[in-house]
Amino acid sequence: MSNTIVPPGVSGREPKFDARVVNLETVVNELALLNLGDFEPLKFKINTRKFMDEIKQFDNDWVEYLPRTDRPNNRQGLVLSNLPGKTHTDNPSLPQASLEAGHRLSENDFTSRTAVYDACTSLHDILDYFQPIGRTFLIKSNVGGYFVPHRDHPVMPRESFRVAVFLNNCAPLQYDWLIDTDRKLPIEEGRAYYINTRKTHRTISWTNDSIHLIMNIPFNNINVAKCIAKLQHPH
Repeated sequence: MSNTIVPPGVSGREPKFDARVVNLETVVNELALLNLGDFEPLKFKINTRKFMDEIKQFDNDWVEYLPRTDRPNNRQGLVLSNLPGKTHTDNPSLPQASLEAGHRLSENDFTSRTAVYDACTSLHDILDYFQPIGRTFLIKSNVGGYFVPHRDHPVMPRESFRVAVFLNNCAPLQYDWLIDTDRKLPIEEGRAYYINTRKTHRTISWTNDSIHLIMNIPFNNINVAKCIAKLQHPH
């Protein structure tokens, strides 16, 4: 197991944009996702009771998510799709894995299924639908666990887009996901959502054992079409 502690600022890499590497297909795919909105429910609905039964066997395997030297944070992770040769307990965050590797990694380098992926059959419908997937992981936030305001992959072309599934203790009085700084998202537990994480967003948990899944879906025409095909409200 590896769980690298990161210094301040390691996750705040400066985005680099070069219009010369953006092609028409990238622009069309971005427009297609932009037209969906910022928080769109998908048809996938997870049996959360079954999931909680399945994840119990990993109760002692959760690792600190992006532990830092300058401040504590009450959140942990388990990886479902990791780097080849790594397990579910190795470096759940991209900055941690990149720091250990000694070079910048892509979200799409994390292609190897872990024991958590195999054990959580309640998630297989959505996981298998988007295969091959990139870095995919569970976050468990306890009281006070948070993510500071940030954006994911704000340039073009980007590596991936994100789908989230809210699995436990994510009700309105238990957990907040805020986008555009102060707009709280209306979460239905068990539901999968396409989320525009290129917009500034932040989260905080008001209870223990608040669990959600984050999937990095490789950004390409096939996967954008797959996402659109599974909108809960297509018309």
